[in-house]
Amino acid sequence: MSIYAVACAIFLAWSASIRATNDKNWAADVAHGVTGVIDGDQLSVRDVRNFSWRTETDYTESWEQRTYDLSRLQSLDLFLGYWMGPAIAHTIMSFGFDDGRYLDFSIELRRTQNDQYSAIAGFFKTHELVYIGADERDLITLRKVRNEEIQLYRLRAPPERARALLVEYIKQANDLAAHPRFYNTITTNCTTAIFDMMRAVTSSIPFDWRIILTGHLPSYLYEYGAVDTRISLEELRQRADVTGRVDGSLSEVAFSSRIREGLPAPRR
Repeated sequence: MSIYAVACAIFLAWSASIRATNDKNWAADVAHGVTGVIDGDQLSVRDVRNFSWRTETDYTESWEQRTYDLSRLQSLDLFLGYWMGPAIAHTIMSFGFDDGRYLDFSIELRRTQNDQYSAIAGFFKTHELVYIGADERDLITLRKVRNEEIQLYRLRAPPERARALLVEYIKQANDLAAHPRFYNTITTNCTTAIFDMMRAVTSSIPFDWRIILTGHLPSYLYEYGAVDTRISLEELRQRADVTGRVDGSLSEVAFSSRIREGLPAPRR
């Protein structure tokens, strides 16, 4: 056996021995992963993040318990935060209720204090995975504070399918709280996890290279009719840019209403 094969075997054995944990000195914004309990139409969500962001390091911390009526769920939207060129974007799913409130989910690499995100480190067992459930104003204001371009796409999703996906989010978040897992830049990231969940509730979504190069998701959604196709993809992209509308000083409902003004919504 060559020395390279021996080294590879040692590395694989070492890697297999590393176990994920929920017990570390986490950075404040990922200190808690969301969990929830569903009783009929009543969804009770614990550790909903509702920070007020002035800068990335200057913020007011708040974690809340909230309740939602699943029978009042009416929409599903997708945010893309472009932070590393046109090919890569962070994905956030947004579930809208008829009282004007939104519950958003961001699947993230879980950093410890004084740690920084690294896409390269994300290929290895260096960071755990966390499901952040948050007030929409929190998640989107933070993306603007980080100087990201923020795009918002309204999705063609009937309430029953949106509900099935939200229930799957809660199921996966609860499982992650009990059985921590590692983040992986390619195989277990913010978009591949969403794709896996959507496949759990519908088998009609094909895998595509744009699932990995997330900045190209708009063309994927457009191709499969998940967004408004009555206008061109170019116009849809232009109108989806809501960066200039993000105003963290607004109330929860006013914030979400403001960023959706004039956005094209597909017919169901």
